[in-house]
Amino acid sequence: MRKLALLLAAALMVSAPLAATMTTDSYAAAKKATKAKTAKAAPAPKDTGPQPPFQAVFNAVNDLGTQLSTYRHDPNAPAGGKGAPAAKGKKK
Repeated sequence: MRKLALLLAAALMVSAPLAATMTTDSYAAAKKATKAKTAKAAPAPKDTGPQPPFQAVFNAVNDLGTQLSTYRHDPNAPAGGKGAPAAKGKKK
């Protein structure tokens, strides 16, 4: 039981200064970011028309899936690189 208490006290002694430093750093970074000039974004298109319900959510999930998906083989890509079949040429 004493070992557990010592382990808990040691973990608290190590983590408390780290947590205090991290919050101070993040506060300073946030304060610095608010002072920095930000570029204005382009205005949204005005004539978008009616959207089905949850279209924005669907688009966001679709974009995320596209970014996280693995590379798919393109059958129209030219052959080449390691492991490609040898080019057939004239034999002499």
